[in-house]
Amino acid sequence: MPPSLADFLFQSRDVLQDAWLHEAPGSGDTFTHGLAAVAARMANPDARVSDALARELSLLVQGSDGHPTTTNFRRLRDTVLRLWRERGGEDAAQVERFHDAVDAVEAAALEAHVQARLHASREAAEAARERGAPDAPEPRRWEDIFTHLGVGVAVMGADDSTFVAANPALARMHGQPPEALKGLRLEELVAPESRGALPRHMAAASSKPFHEYEALHLRRDGSRFPAFVHVTSLRDATGRRVGRAATVLDITQRRQGEAERQRLLATIEAERARLAAVLDQLPAGVLIAEAPSGRLLLGNRALESLLGQPFRPTASLADYESSHRMFTADNEPLSDDAWPMARALRTGETRQAEPLQVRRPDGTTAHLLGSSAPVRDRDDQIVAGVVTLVDVTERRRAEEAAREAAQFGERLIAIVSHDLRNPLNAIQLSVTRLLHGDALQERDRKAVSRIARSSERMARMISELLDFTRSRLGGGIPIERVPGDVRMVVRQAVEELEAAWPERSLTLSVGPGRYDGVWDADRLLQVVSNLGGNALQYSPPDSPVRFTLSDADAHVVLEVQNGGDPIPPDLLPRLFDPFRRGVGSNTQGGLGLGLYIVEQVVKGHGGRIEVRSRASEGTVFRVLLPREPAPPQAQ
Repeated sequence: MPPSLADFLFQSRDVLQDAWLHEAPGSGDTFTHGLAAVAARMANPDARVSDALARELSLLVQGSDGHPTTTNFRRLRDTVLRLWRERGGEDAAQVERFHDAVDAVEAAALEAHVQARLHASREAAEAARERGAPDAPEPRRWEDIFTHLGVGVAVMGADDSTFVAANPALARMHGQPPEALKGLRLEELVAPESRGALPRHMAAASSKPFHEYEALHLRRDGSRFPAFVHVTSLRDATGRRVGRAATVLDITQRRQGEAERQRLLATIEAERARLAAVLDQLPAGVLIAEAPSGRLLLGNRALESLLGQPFRPTASLADYESSHRMFTADNEPLSDDAWPMARALRTGETRQAEPLQVRRPDGTTAHLLGSSAPVRDRDDQIVAGVVTLVDVTERRRAEEAAREAAQFGERLIAIVSHDLRNPLNAIQLSVTRLLHGDALQERDRKAVSRIARSSERMARMISELLDFTRSRLGGGIPIERVPGDVRMVVRQAVEELEAAWPERSLTLSVGPGRYDGVWDADRLLQVVSNLGGNALQYSPPDSPVRFTLSDADAHVVLEVQNGGDPIPPDLLPRLFDPFRRGVGSNTQGGLGLGLYIVEQVVKGHGGRIEVRSRASEGTVFRVLLPREPAPPQAQ
């Protein structure tokens, strides 16, 4: 609960004085006394500023050139209201009473300043005459004394309210020259509805030396404006009253300024409420804090749901961070400086979709994606920070479940594939023995031959499944390099394909150069066989398949080309994905792992594979194999 403005003046005098001295060094005691007078006036609107205090406070209205100024009292208003509002104070009625109290104290200080200047002028003239100076100046006229005052002043006679003189400031308030105000009475410048505030002693002699009349509406060219009028007696050296002076403070600007401020505050509050309503509908949590203090301004409903507790505005970012247990995606606690909002406010850092975790009060953990950014003004200064938090807990659980299911499936494939090898080996050995014996009749031999071919296909499929699981679970297909000539590997693979596809045309072209290197011959045989088998499957029966081997200095290049319809462009980016089979009338049964294994073996050798497919040249797979393994990178 913020303190009342009157209590704030009493309780925070040291804070207010420090803030004042920061801007106006050397006037601390006077400022403190002025605060006390304002506080007393707020507590009792009829309280009067004593003559002694008014004379001390006149230092606040005295400019460096001796002329009065309103700068210090304006600074007093700004200092008090700024610090009070930082404590959460915001009450229009209290602010209005505060301004009225400052007006009264400021007017009393101005009156004391006017009296001091009049007294000094008279003393200077009397002293000159006593010295017998031939050119002793006459006492200055009222017009001369009040010309440079920044407030409206009128001098009246001792026994009535008729103006003897008026200064330019008062004349400007009424839009006419000072001479035009001479002979008028104060009552004539007061709006009819406000004349009741003027006491009867205004037009007659009175023993009261000082009077204040708040918020009289003086006329100005037929219009009205609120004013603060002070009337004080003017006395000579013997104490005899020789006249009266009325000081007029036009408080139009102050009240208009306060009204405009209230209007702007209402507009800001309405916009803030609209923004809060919009933010409350967002599915993402939103947090807004001001810079540089980090004071939290707004947190929406989704934020409360994500963090598991209500949003509480705090004075600093540290207060909020200490009440929330935030962690990185690796489960490391976030320090205050590493919190997204802290980085946005202090360094202007912007982050997008940063993985975070938060521990809720109920013991649960939420997985979040946090984005943070600073808000800058026209001068590129950071004035606020914004953090958005998106809950990805369910998505994280789904991804984890999918990953565990995939790993389980891959392990299952590896186990089953490995265990199938033993019975399959027994089948193949038995079939081979039968085929090489003489006991089979021709009809039975054909059946056993079909069993042999089927078992070979099964063996290839099991081999591919094992390679796949090794690559996914073991960090890639193992490569065992030994020195050798890649030409022998390619020729062996082509000969095996010719035996398996006797009806197809296969050609091998080897260019001049070196073909020695360090390879895994068995794995490269698998590469050539899979690429050749793929070319034979997806090309017309009368179309040849061409193998080309060439020397490219540090690399050996193998190209496998076949005719037929080109591969659709949308399939090319996913051609080497596992379990992906092509389309076409010539396809045979398979798992769709051939090209995936080819790519893994080539990468295991430190090489790369490329593919291009056009109607003019058909489809070409190009493999680049380095002769030597790449040297290990320094850690």
